[in-house]
Amino acid sequence: MPVTLDEIIEATGGTLVSGPATRTFAHLYTDSRQVRGGGLFVALRGEQQDGHAFIDQALERGAGGILCQLPPQEALPSASIITVASTREALFQITRSRLKRLAVPIVAITGSSGKTTTKELVAHILGRRMRVHKSAGNLNTYTGVPMTVFEMDDRTRALVMEYAMSRRGEIRELTRIAAPTVAVVLNVQPAHIGLLGSIEAVAEAKRELVEGLAVDGVAILNADDPRVRAMAAVAPRAVLYGLARDAAVRAEEVEHRGLQGSSFRLIAPQGEAASVRLPLPGPHNVSNALAAAAVALELGFDPEAVARAVEGFGAPAGRGNRLAGRAGATIIDDSYNANPGSMDAALATLRMVPSGGLRIAVLGDMLELGDHAQQAHEELGTLAARSADQVIALGEHAPLVVDAARRGGMAEGAAVVASDNTHAVSLLEPVMGPRTYVLVKGSHSMHMEEIVAALRESA
Repeated sequence: MPVTLDEIIEATGGTLVSGPATRTFAHLYTDSRQVRGGGLFVALRGEQQDGHAFIDQALERGAGGILCQLPPQEALPSASIITVASTREALFQITRSRLKRLAVPIVAITGSSGKTTTKELVAHILGRRMRVHKSAGNLNTYTGVPMTVFEMDDRTRALVMEYAMSRRGEIRELTRIAAPTVAVVLNVQPAHIGLLGSIEAVAEAKRELVEGLAVDGVAILNADDPRVRAMAAVAPRAVLYGLARDAAVRAEEVEHRGLQGSSFRLIAPQGEAASVRLPLPGPHNVSNALAAAAVALELGFDPEAVARAVEGFGAPAGRGNRLAGRAGATIIDDSYNANPGSMDAALATLRMVPSGGLRIAVLGDMLELGDHAQQAHEELGTLAARSADQVIALGEHAPLVVDAARRGGMAEGAAVVASDNTHAVSLLEPVMGPRTYVLVKGSHSMHMEEIVAALRESA
């Protein structure tokens, strides 16, 4: 449902200074390089760049409207130019206005790891009965949430988004833009600890999601993470999920079936139950599935409907997918990002490889750990020595990982440093075969996906 120019002006109190007075916009952009014909470009002023410097580029790419604080000196007559006191606040006003107009449940998900998988699971389950709009890719920031909301239409019956953070106050700001009716907190791990200073500070930043709930909202909290469980104290209402016996939504009779996934008995708050076959491997994905189930149960699904939906789910790209590799090898593609908690979960998955298989962990640096980086990478090497037969490490901290792996019992030739992604691939090529299993994981800026692409069967 396109947004009209009148709606933009009404929501922001802006002034049309030039161009057509009647127009609709299907898309909103804050990056001029992404503008497509007819879209609305919002010129944001940031710490590093001022979007006003890119108005001309947005116009050249066919922007139908420009929302700005200072209009361009020579605007194209075909584009509507709207001025406001603050484009950042105007972006939020547009988002709040649209949400008020459409009035759908807002499911917001945060956590140190598992956000995207859980978001996709929630959208997949809810999508069996209703039209769901979800955030795409990494649209989980103060620009991504408005862009997601802007593209909703009047057929949408539920909105599912990730809320990300790298500093205190960031999630709180997102809740002021779009107050969730369902807030899901998955876990608190040492992600961004270098920016926030301590694990307690990470927990406080995640708790902002619960504190920002709508008045009648509910928090879906991981009962197996003490820091998340404690957030129930600030929730208007809380539902615990997990393996804990007091979790309202819990898994019993859990059976892990290696890389094929897991099975468990889903127990709902009312005592109803259903048998679930989860196609995603690892204990961490059982937890993610329980979080998604708790959301669906809150929105009227029964356990059996949840179970049937989960069976047909496939993991998002780069989040633990099993891919066919060269010479019949199996690639476990967990390349999208990494922190200590998610590395632990990924290596636990690698340990599930069938007996007799060659397990290789290709591990890139974990970033944003600050003073905790050395200890975290040494612990990673120690854990890798217990989980893999060979380790290839990349990045600034790779020697720490390799030294720790060798101290953990790995032979010198089994734990090595690769100088770059190309070198890593060359080290892997001789050992690729039907019984080889390669886990690839590292922080996003390490571009570990390049290794995955080179190892694919089609490469």
